[in-house]
Amino acid sequence: MSVPNGSAQAAGSTMMDLALTFSNIINGEARGGEKTTRAINPSNKQLLWEIPVASENDVNDAVNAAAAAFPAWSQTPWEERAKHLERAREVLLGMHDTLASLIMQENGKPIQFAKMEVDHSAGSLAYNASHPPLQPRVAQDDDELRITVRYVPMGVVAAICPFNYPLVQAVAKIGPALVTGNTIIVKPSPFTPYSTMKFIEAVKDIFPPGVLQVLNGDAQTGALLCEHPNVQHISFTGSIAVGKKIMATASKTLKRVTLELGGNDACVIFPDIDISVVTPQVAVGAFLNSGQFCMACKRIYVHEDIYEEFKQKLVDVVKSWKTSPSTPDAGNTLGPLQNDVQFEKGKSYIEDSRKNGYRFALGGEDTYYDDKSYVLQPAIIDNPPDDSRIVKEEPFAPIVPLLKWSNEDDLIVRVNDTNTGLGASVWSGDVDRAVAFGQRIHAGNVTINHFPAPHPNAHLAGWKESGLSGEYGTEGLQAYCNVQTMQCFKAPVGAGSAEAE
Repeated sequence: MSVPNGSAQAAGSTMMDLALTFSNIINGEARGGEKTTRAINPSNKQLLWEIPVASENDVNDAVNAAAAAFPAWSQTPWEERAKHLERAREVLLGMHDTLASLIMQENGKPIQFAKMEVDHSAGSLAYNASHPPLQPRVAQDDDELRITVRYVPMGVVAAICPFNYPLVQAVAKIGPALVTGNTIIVKPSPFTPYSTMKFIEAVKDIFPPGVLQVLNGDAQTGALLCEHPNVQHISFTGSIAVGKKIMATASKTLKRVTLELGGNDACVIFPDIDISVVTPQVAVGAFLNSGQFCMACKRIYVHEDIYEEFKQKLVDVVKSWKTSPSTPDAGNTLGPLQNDVQFEKGKSYIEDSRKNGYRFALGGEDTYYDDKSYVLQPAIIDNPPDDSRIVKEEPFAPIVPLLKWSNEDDLIVRVNDTNTGLGASVWSGDVDRAVAFGQRIHAGNVTINHFPAPHPNAHLAGWKESGLSGEYGTEGLQAYCNVQTMQCFKAPVGAGSAEAE
């Protein structure tokens, strides 16, 4: 979380490159601010770099610049806009290690996964740069009438990004917004602003002023963007609670919204799987990024015939990982939770499970955390009740319930008994059986025989309270566009176009 200056010593972070500076980017120019803040390295609770907080005047200037840049940018040919994205990708790859280091320090994930996030960001830019233009669709064309449907950029987009994947989530909004002809203002999470700020600073001169801007800020900054009459679209990734607030605010001006919110994704294990092959993958799907992943395997349903064997293998796999603060040479698989709020929330699920007497297949001891970082050791709860907090809620922490099942019809009821519907995974040696079961799951994204992972070409859209609209794929590009239908009647209406009778 952003904290006031002086509450800790930045010198305590031996990794921090003190030569780095950070600025808001408004209308192509770097801008400081009267108010500054510093985010925290979750691996040691030390302050990171000083960074300006955008003022209301900064927000207004950014929106005005984006609105002024929109007419020319929207009329720039798609292929030319794509070339700008490709050049941005080249810059990103040229600063790969710097960005990975920033992600590790601001987010806490191990360095190998921070590097992977930079790679995925480059892949996202490449996908959008190579996507063919959205073509008009001819709905009808006969002697009387031609009906066409085309996709038109909306205008100014405000992208409000989360802390768990700070760079890739920002880039996943930047790419489709810009290639479709919009201008965009990115607001990174105040917990993890650095990698996004540094990337946009590095590529700002590739784009015309006002096309791509970034504002570090707080909840007030987000609210100002959501309320601004000249912002046409809000793309938000984050919690359900905040998503509902954004939707309520957007309703005042009927802004278009893309909301990618939380999930409580089920992972279904059929008895015909190879436990030695599947269990390590499910472990990654459950504990990746210390559980701070919207599509993580958060409820693992294992058939009773293989439950005990699967449980022991899962425990063995996770116990073999090192969970620790993240440094360049830590050699860890899991790092800390990103901030104090998530840390305390994660602890509450452990303590609730202990209080209620649930069995722990792994973890739950008094030493599962320390006070020097936000590291929370992984835990596996052994077959807790379906109405327990750990089953009904999304921990967003390295804590997973393992649950038994025996009957498919009973299981699908349990799987769908949630207010969310983001994703799910199904594992079976019989792919047709897995697909048939997956089609019964009330979720927007179902993965067969692999842990869930966003793919640039696979549309990501949640059902129920997991969101509105969606990202990725061609449909994700369309989400940044208005739809214009044109009906062209062919009967002549011009003077002298028909002979007088």
